[in-house]
Amino acid sequence: MVGTVLGDAVDLLQTMGFFDVVLPFLLVFTIVYGIMEKTKIFGTEEFNGKERPKKNLNAMFAFVVAFFVISAKQIVASIQTSLPMVALVLVAIICFLMLVGSFVSGEKEFNFMDMFKGWQGGIAIVFVIALLAIFANSFGLLDTLYKYISGAGNDFFIISIFLSVIGGIVLFVFNSDSGSKA
Repeated sequence: MVGTVLGDAVDLLQTMGFFDVVLPFLLVFTIVYGIMEKTKIFGTEEFNGKERPKKNLNAMFAFVVAFFVISAKQIVASIQTSLPMVALVLVAIICFLMLVGSFVSGEKEFNFMDMFKGWQGGIAIVFVIALLAIFANSFGLLDTLYKYISGAGNDFFIISIFLSVIGGIVLFVFNSDSGSKA
């Protein structure tokens, strides 16, 4: 692959440790500092006639915690692995909401729970399956799943029918009237 200027810049930042030191430090510092400011664990002080959190103690505590985090390579590796996946889940949720929003009337305010009533519930399930298939395909998992299903043959369909029957019975039991009025 031919290198680009921006690609080379990202590679330079990677080489300098920007993604291993600077970004995890800033992330942890910001989160810890925000929590400390909100919870006011170290108390408050008077400043210009107003009570405010002790910013210097909160900042120092957040600074120390952030340094401890970047000194632990396993934690930094975990952050680097998990945050892109969290972002991917957020993108999938937004895609789902955009798809669902295309079927919602603009006359009333959107209520997520109302979406699962009637025919819109079926469409929502189709959307969820489609989004799962799209993201599974982006990771190369769709071919593996297809090979597994086709290789398992009748077993997969028998298990699917069995689970569908069990699910139908559970829905029938929970949706039926018990006949007793309390």
